[in-house]
Amino acid sequence: MAQLFIEESGQENKKSVVFLHASGSSSKMWRYHTAALKNDFHCVIIDLPGHGNSRNIEWTDFDDVTEEIAGIIRDKAHGKPHLVGLSLGGSLILTLLEKHADLVDKVIVDGAAHQPIKGSRVIIAMVYLMSLLKDTTFIAKLMAKMMQENGVSKEECQLFVADLQRTTKKSFRRAMSQANMLKVNATFDNPAFFASGEKESETIHQSHQMLAHRNTQSDCAYYPGGSHAWLFSDIASHIQLVKYFLQGGDFPEKLHRTQ
Repeated sequence: MAQLFIEESGQENKKSVVFLHASGSSSKMWRYHTAALKNDFHCVIIDLPGHGNSRNIEWTDFDDVTEEIAGIIRDKAHGKPHLVGLSLGGSLILTLLEKHADLVDKVIVDGAAHQPIKGSRVIIAMVYLMSLLKDTTFIAKLMAKMMQENGVSKEECQLFVADLQRTTKKSFRRAMSQANMLKVNATFDNPAFFASGEKESETIHQSHQMLAHRNTQSDCAYYPGGSHAWLFSDIASHIQLVKYFLQGGDFPEKLHRTQ
């Protein structure tokens, strides 16, 4: 059976942090995070099925992929790792908390909800169209324009577009559609931080507040003026958020708490 692409860096004798990327992206999106944390943690980045260097493995469903990630945690992590995920990666963290909360320590969930996104049928139709056109010059230019208008650097735009075009069409459709329809019974005691962009779907804002309210060890905040993937436009603030929650550093001044 083919194995998902995994890359480890940092300290061999330190606690692990596992990073899970967004749909259409790859583990490369975490390169600045791992560089910033490598002296204090053992960092594990994974290319999810159909993405990056795991594009030869098709995405099936959340149950299967959740079990694959759980297996990687058991095999590679030093004890109970922290998890950090954006969008699709955040959704996977929620399913891991539902099924394997005992395997992990603290989690940071960015841009993901435990209930179906409002208007998900329209979103799924758009995802299908996007999957058909994602390799075209038109989409490449459109994505770059949209991202740069949201403050994303040219380098990050180029990397995301390249990753998107490498992602298999079937995996992109399945992962995105399933994530938007995901329903998770997320009852857990793990310390959790829920982050989002201010312009995020209202479903995601409501989900984060609901989950944080249920768990006394949870917190949530949003990035003012930010969209779904605000991380790409202010990587430094996201790294600061990770250091704050995992290491007790300063809270990012650009984020606003919602509780």
